[in-house]
Amino acid sequence: MLHSRYRSKEDLREYAVHPEHVRVVTENIKPIVDDIMAVDWMSDDASVSSKLGSAMRVTFLKLKENLGENEKARVLEVIGGIKDQFQSIDQLSSLGENFSHDRAKGYTIASIVVLHVPADLEALDSNVER
Repeated sequence: MLHSRYRSKEDLREYAVHPEHVRVVTENIKPIVDDIMAVDWMSDDASVSSKLGSAMRVTFLKLKENLGENEKARVLEVIGGIKDQFQSIDQLSSLGENFSHDRAKGYTIASIVVLHVPADLEALDSNVER
């Protein structure tokens, strides 16, 4: 996984077409991978960063088609409140609705959770999916 942050959508666009980025993707990435997926979203909390040795859990959601804005907002609200439900979560680093639909294989929402160091990975895997 590559996790990167940009100050704006325009900065992301500039990065995506930068000649050095395009060269690395063309020469080094594409020859060794079967598929690429990218989910891009805006986050209100761009100041969060993980500590050395942290464990991260990335979640991608593919919402049913034709959901209204109220349903999408409710999903974002529920995910945003997950930090309060699990003591092992140190940070809810990023959360948002995807704005690069053509690169995301249909996934509409993504989140990144950073777990306490040292992370109790057995406890993480034992949590029931909700």
